[in-house]
Amino acid sequence: MASATARLRVRQLKDLLERSFPQAEISDLGRPTRESRVGGVIVWDGFAGKTQLERQRVLWDALRDSLRSDELLDVGLILTLTPRESQALGAD
Repeated sequence: MASATARLRVRQLKDLLERSFPQAEISDLGRPTRESRVGGVIVWDGFAGKTQLERQRVLWDALRDSLRSDELLDVGLILTLTPRESQALGAD
């Protein structure tokens, strides 16, 4: 039962990110273990020209607008990259 809930949470977060960041590439979204938080990578043109701090603020503003406080506690590290950075890192 716990793993079914975890899968739903990941799907919910993916849907939210897809709505909040149109045409973004969302990858590696999931949990390393059932007990861990959801994390992943979002690659989006809209991050260009923004610092990592600004990108994280945009991300977390979107998360806070759509998730309950207990759901926010379930979100871990989400990397925010531009397509150019992703390509340079070989993350695509």
